[in-house]
Amino acid sequence: MKKILAILLILSVSFMLVSCGRKSGSGSYYSEQGEYYDSNSGYSYDSDGGFSAMDSREEAKAGDSYDYATQSGNALASGLKLTYSANISVETLEYEKSLSAILEAIEKAGGFISYRNEGGGYTSTYGSYIKNWVRLECRIPAGNYQSFLDGTSDFGNVTGLLSSMEDITSQYVDTEARLSSLNAQRQRLEEMMKKAESVSDLIEIEAQLSDTIYQIESYTARKNTFDNLVAYSTVTIELNEVSVVTYKTETFWDRLIATIGSSLRDFADFLETLLLGIIYLAPFAAVICLIAIPLVKHIKKKRAKKLAAAAENAAQPLPKETD
Repeated sequence: MKKILAILLILSVSFMLVSCGRKSGSGSYYSEQGEYYDSNSGYSYDSDGGFSAMDSREEAKAGDSYDYATQSGNALASGLKLTYSANISVETLEYEKSLSAILEAIEKAGGFISYRNEGGGYTSTYGSYIKNWVRLECRIPAGNYQSFLDGTSDFGNVTGLLSSMEDITSQYVDTEARLSSLNAQRQRLEEMMKKAESVSDLIEIEAQLSDTIYQIESYTARKNTFDNLVAYSTVTIELNEVSVVTYKTETFWDRLIATIGSSLRDFADFLETLLLGIIYLAPFAAVICLIAIPLVKHIKKKRAKKLAAAAENAAQPLPKETD
């Protein structure tokens, strides 16, 4: 009886640990920039402790989201160089359908995929089992950035949307100024080469010209990178196929129902994990039994022989002593 109670106690503690590990309704995650986003509060915190408000899916539907297309046009007219990026986290019950919707939206926006990583079968940080998942990094034309974000609700259950803007005007202007200065220097060096009177002067001028050309190419590549970042916004999408989607709870009864549902799902997952563990250990247990049972029988048989021999020796009469 004590053994049965101990086993039940261990199972109960294990189930409680599994249940506590779950955080139902959480849409929080860390972005690549070290920013922490919480979909329940709608705010994010950067790695330095900074605080910023986020655009949620509900706000986008209500028309309160930031008009990036208009801002991009205004920035272009005023000479500003702005880059936009977004991180989107999506849950779905229909993986192929959601993935097709994402790929169709990227193509419709005139964008392209620069990175794709796909897999499946793992348990997330919050305890939910992810059947299939894909991480896409795509480039969307800046003019279509806002319309692309407005259509994210078609992808599935959006649990997180982090959007940011960076002003690179000063870096861009500095790069252009450096290029202009280097091009002028190149022209002067080329004119000096034509007027060089000695071989040593020619060699020295060629060395300076070679270094100048190298710097021009480097700054040109940097300027092209800036142009690309301004023209195409970077959007990272994480799509996870789950068994139950996350939703926000507001009232006590909603939280109560969510808690009961989460508890039942956790208990079912626990039983499933326990069953899989038993099945996993069954071959090892069978091998151990095949080895242990004959060994135990051999040991018992050997001990029985020793006990029988000892009893036989004890039953024999002692030899008589002679005078």
